[in-house]
Amino acid sequence: MKELNMRKILVNILGAAMARAVFMGMNPIGMGYFAAVFLEKKSRMFIMFTVLLGMLTAMPYADVLKYLIIMVVISVITALAEFNNKRVSMNTVGVLTAVITASMTITDGLLSNNLGYYLLLGLGEGAAIFAFALIFRKGLEPLLAGIQGQALDNEQIISLAVMLSVVIYGLPEFEGIGFSITMTAALFSVLLTGYKYGVGYGALLGAACGIILSIRTGEINQIGLMCMLGILAGTFREMGRFITFLVYCAGAIVLGELYQKSQLDLSGFGALISCAVLFFLLPKTLTEKVYAGEKVGEEDVFVSQNIQNIAKSKLKDFSESFYSLSNTFAAISEKKASLDKKDKSLLFDELSEQLCKDCTNCNLCWKSNFYDTYQGAYYIMDVVEKNGTIALKEVPESFAGRCICLEHFVAETRRVLEVAKLNLSWHNRLAESREAIAGQLSEVANIIDDFSNDLYRGGDTPDMIKRRLVYQLKMNHVVVQRIAVFDKRNDKQELYITAKTEKGRCVTTKEVAGIISKTFGKVMRPAESCKKVMSRDFDTFIFIEDVNYIVYTGMAKMTKEGARISGDNFSFINPDPGTVVMTLSDGMGTGEKACEESESVVELLEQFMEAGFKRESAIKLINSILVLKSGEQTFSTIDMSIINLYTGFCDFIKIGASTTFVKSGKNVETILSTTLPAGIINQMDYDVITRELKDGDFVIMATDGVIDCIPGEDKEQFISDFISELKMNNPQEIANAVLNQALELNQWVPKDDMTVLVAGFWNK
Repeated sequence: MKELNMRKILVNILGAAMARAVFMGMNPIGMGYFAAVFLEKKSRMFIMFTVLLGMLTAMPYADVLKYLIIMVVISVITALAEFNNKRVSMNTVGVLTAVITASMTITDGLLSNNLGYYLLLGLGEGAAIFAFALIFRKGLEPLLAGIQGQALDNEQIISLAVMLSVVIYGLPEFEGIGFSITMTAALFSVLLTGYKYGVGYGALLGAACGIILSIRTGEINQIGLMCMLGILAGTFREMGRFITFLVYCAGAIVLGELYQKSQLDLSGFGALISCAVLFFLLPKTLTEKVYAGEKVGEEDVFVSQNIQNIAKSKLKDFSESFYSLSNTFAAISEKKASLDKKDKSLLFDELSEQLCKDCTNCNLCWKSNFYDTYQGAYYIMDVVEKNGTIALKEVPESFAGRCICLEHFVAETRRVLEVAKLNLSWHNRLAESREAIAGQLSEVANIIDDFSNDLYRGGDTPDMIKRRLVYQLKMNHVVVQRIAVFDKRNDKQELYITAKTEKGRCVTTKEVAGIISKTFGKVMRPAESCKKVMSRDFDTFIFIEDVNYIVYTGMAKMTKEGARISGDNFSFINPDPGTVVMTLSDGMGTGEKACEESESVVELLEQFMEAGFKRESAIKLINSILVLKSGEQTFSTIDMSIINLYTGFCDFIKIGASTTFVKSGKNVETILSTTLPAGIINQMDYDVITRELKDGDFVIMATDGVIDCIPGEDKEQFISDFISELKMNNPQEIANAVLNQALELNQWVPKDDMTVLVAGFWNK
């Protein structure tokens, strides 16, 4: 009985914490949790009280009163149904809560001038409440009736992960305590889950907490960081609490250094220390490890596929939610070119109310001569709107003859129209911002949707080949414990092997890759993160398909004469083993300001591409960020060359960028841009040109500072002829030669920032 009461207390505390999660002035999470717990008859009054208490700490009293009314109505309807011996199910309560809440929100819209907006909000909130009610009900089952130490099913663990991440999102922060409560809760939750339930659940909760932290801090790196910490906690859990925490702590510090802007500060170290205190003070009964089972074979394959299907389904749901939010913002982003009839009518009513109501000639003007007065007043408004003012002699004689406050009327008309035009300008700026936000939300939805398709699927490699590989490795003194083959979305395979050496032998992973290549009939190599040598202890090693081509790069640059800092920035990255990305960005102008602009673009592109974002989504997100900063005139060119090392195809992406040259023997092709730089307009266009590279080809990228140094009209043709005659095969020498030729033609004076990037492409 005591344990049951403690569980009910925990459920109600969760209700208060989750009710603090407010989005756009709505609380679908709190109402969804209320609906999920409402099925427990003995807990109805308590959950109503705790959810309202949580709302009071995060929402205005008027909004809390609205949700109180909704709860009371639900309670009354449910009581009447149960009195008549009607069964109330979870779906019933969820639908009832969703419908009543949506009706209340839409009713608010009827009392305002924006019914369409409130209609969308009401329908969206209702749908979210119903979805959250079903999700939270799954997580409440183990909290209310679970057995200690039992393994949770996939839906329960996902539900609990969502609930815990929402609680963390709603936690308040207190100044002066030396550490972040939110970060402490996230670190402790991921550590405990990974230690108790293993790698999979640790990674899942880490991803959920990472999403919440990224929303709060704006640092998308938090998703990968927290996910990796969950994996670390689950991987080392067999070594005990102390070793697990040491590895976890080291991982937090190292990963914080690897991810830019995620380094631990004093507050972060305080969170780690407080996390350690909580972790080591927990009784053993709460940290007892739970195992999902040790059977290997068809059941494992079925479970892993089931987890992936659920994860994809949940990610699709998240994606649809972001699409809905994007559509909501897009629906309220309509801009006005000028004042419409409704606006003018309101202004006309305001003028007549302010100036004519108490005038002694009011009856003469607006009763005896209504039509003529109406025409004259509208004429004055039209002229002032077009010209900004109106001379007294331009006022219709009949109107001027009756109006005893003519000068005041004209002056007030000018003032009212100026205010209206200013409001119109701000309305359009706000609409542009909403449009940019809608674009960002849409791209986030695309990213989540794309990520759900990026989840690895189990490979269809025949068991016979796997058994042959195990035999071949055994013959080379390598003992295999487990093998897993995964197919990536680009149809390339990754092989995970848990193995060790025997009889004290030393075997390198390069040797093992050779054996795998012969067995699978394709060239494989160890992954970059893989250990180089196998030892006598079991460890997991990753092998990937080797590429068919190799790329070497070179770079040369020069700063504009008189400037200390170049406004050009560039990068060479390998976001995955089969891709090389060259990026060149030219910030508008020169000096520190231009450098900051282009550096920001290049860094964001690096982060997005390395995180696995599609290039289209990365570019659109960056453009929307620059558009939101457009008041600062933040424009930058983007020039990208993306080389696929498996197929040899290169995609050239140009956004307001200078010319790129592709050298193939003596032939040189020029690739031009026809678009504006990023950050000017929301609906940005960009050029994408694809070419197949051959062995010995070179890709030469340059900023406009290099092109502008060439005299004459046909600058690109001159550089093409120069590149065609180059005999060298070293990318660095080619970059130096192109830059020096441009400088020589301009008397060795750089008239602008100059940068040249070169990539040489060869068969491997």
